[in-house]
Amino acid sequence: MGRAYRFVTRWELPAPRERCWVELVRFVGDGTVQSWWPGVSVPVPPSRPVPGERLVLAVRSPFGYRLRARLTLTEVDPGRVLAAESTGDLRGAGRVELESLAPDRTAVVFHWDVSTEKAWMNATAAVLRPAFVWAHHVVMARGERALRARLHRG
Repeated sequence: MGRAYRFVTRWELPAPRERCWVELVRFVGDGTVQSWWPGVSVPVPPSRPVPGERLVLAVRSPFGYRLRARLTLTEVDPGRVLAAESTGDLRGAGRVELESLAPDRTAVVFHWDVSTEKAWMNATAAVLRPAFVWAHHVVMARGERALRARLHRG
């Protein structure tokens, strides 16, 4: 049985919601696959961002281990919500919500409710859970910095 993790990460970005959405959809895969997020890639993108489409998300942790999640998009509300069910190394659900804070400021909130499926992670979670949580925060912080830089460059 997997170990459960619940993460909520909030990025406040200096760009309009529509611009943030464009970059997130490009990252997930809209045919132009541009991986701006260090350590995170989409080696198998969806053909288009609509419910029912599938993709593979690959993550390399700061400790060097890798996770692969097979995602099925469950909700796509352009400019506002992107949600998916996950199988593979991470089983559960993820959701990204975008909210306009001002004309040129957006909150992007990531929700991950997943269980790990890698046997070694589950066997060592009693000791290593804090490290796994820290690694998640590092990967998310790197993504925020990279997206900020991308938005700044235009």
